[in-house]
Amino acid sequence: MTGLDLSIDRITRSRRNLFTSVRLDRLAEYRDNPEWVAKALLSDAARLVPLWHSRSLLAGTGGEQLAVYLEAGEIEPIDAIQSPTLLGTDGKRYFFAVSINDQQRDQVLERHPDARFLDLRLASLDMDAKHAGVLAYAKALHYWQHRHAFCGACGHPNRLASAGHRLVCGNEECGRQSFPRIDPAIIVLVTQGDACLLGHNANWPPRRFSTLAGFVEPGESLEDAVVREVFEESGVRLREIHYVSSQPWPFPASAMCGFHAEAATRECRPSEELAEVRWFSLAELDAAVAADEVRLPPPVSIAFRLIADWYQQQCGRDLEPLVRRAGKSC
Repeated sequence: MTGLDLSIDRITRSRRNLFTSVRLDRLAEYRDNPEWVAKALLSDAARLVPLWHSRSLLAGTGGEQLAVYLEAGEIEPIDAIQSPTLLGTDGKRYFFAVSINDQQRDQVLERHPDARFLDLRLASLDMDAKHAGVLAYAKALHYWQHRHAFCGACGHPNRLASAGHRLVCGNEECGRQSFPRIDPAIIVLVTQGDACLLGHNANWPPRRFSTLAGFVEPGESLEDAVVREVFEESGVRLREIHYVSSQPWPFPASAMCGFHAEAATRECRPSEELAEVRWFSLAELDAAVAADEVRLPPPVSIAFRLIADWYQQQCGRDLEPLVRRAGKSC
């Protein structure tokens, strides 16, 4: 085992966002050493992170969802769909992501009758942050591998390399290599004075309001994307922008870059993407949530964290217990 110092996690604001606290040494230096990887996979320290139809294995205990990791002998054959992917080590165990078929799913659930394969986006609300991060890491790689099963240049099947972190075209005349891809997106809480700006997308559930967000376009900086997205979606012009934190969001493959922005004025209008945009003072937001006029994004999201941080700065109170009690997030 290695001794990578991950104490930097204590000084980053991103640690408060779910899915960020992976705390694994990713062992990149061993990915192209198949003998070392095979030895780690066969060791007693190996733990498998199974994925079935992009769902993660979890068991509920006392209202909390716990990740269920398997020993290597619990899945046979271990490479029924593809070779296991090395995730890393926590200093005690080696973690591997494994895609399983329907028959293997039944075998796993027979051995673990209290466990279920669940949608991580929904189950992670009641998960320990460290294990939510491990499952999100596995899910993100799983999605990339399956979405890029074929070469984008010649169409031949790709094969896994570098312990699951690289794809190589099986056509020797092509040999194109692919690496994990994510889609960068900005997400921003806009404020002006004592109010924050939230929007409602027509495709969302009724009464759901959230921060403004959008994908970064080619040739665009993160800051430029914030300015463009806010104006496109709400007509609001910004005066200041400050980076806050980030969050991996494997639903399916985004990296959310969170910002706080100060608006020049409160002039706003709806758009093709947002059917409604509203300014909420602290009192207005409290009243709207209490009256079930507004349902905020789920607490697992950076969108909720941006709103909650502003709320706490305004009144010194934690927004999450209020929302959980009211059941007014979605």
